[in-house]
Amino acid sequence: MESTPSSSARFASPDVGQRRTFGLPRAPSEYLASPGPTLDKFRSALNARWQLRNCNHVGRWTRLSGRAIVLNRGGYISIGERVLLFFDYIPSIFAVFQGGRLEIGDRTSINYGADFAVTGLVKIGEDCGIGTHVIVMDNDFHEIGDRSRRPEPKPVVIGNRVWLANRSTILPGVTIGDDAIIGAGSVVMTDIPERSLAMGNPARVIKKL
Repeated sequence: MESTPSSSARFASPDVGQRRTFGLPRAPSEYLASPGPTLDKFRSALNARWQLRNCNHVGRWTRLSGRAIVLNRGGYISIGERVLLFFDYIPSIFAVFQGGRLEIGDRTSINYGADFAVTGLVKIGEDCGIGTHVIVMDNDFHEIGDRSRRPEPKPVVIGNRVWLANRSTILPGVTIGDDAIIGAGSVVMTDIPERSLAMGNPARVIKKL
């Protein structure tokens, strides 16, 4: 007897040598039971499967409008369930290099023009909001004196329910606690505690939430 296929389609990874998992909707009827323009939802879910095909794992119900640039150079990219990617105007870039790991938690939303550059670890929690043109990087990618030498990566960890406003930049080695807000245009160079509003260049905590 033939075995019943699982609810996840699995593909071998030519770049990383690891299995990739893509959470697919069980049936179009599940979209019909949810509010909103169901055809658009279904199209954006299928678009996510295609645009994110170089990721190692994409959770169910993740949707993408527009275009993503995924550069997986021997790293690991995991995108959770029900993640919303709004890339209609400018593509966002996920660049993960050899040995790097990018994790994006469930129900997080990312807007257009965001750039993620990973050589070690960048971990983004659940229910986060990432604005337009946000930059998150765990490596400076070259020394000031010797441009051929790449520094060691410093992990970036962003907690749950964090809001990174438009054009904010998160630099290597930063940890941002749960429920924090980073103001527009801020450059975050040091850790930000949970339930804090931080703004400026460099970003400083100006208010506890």
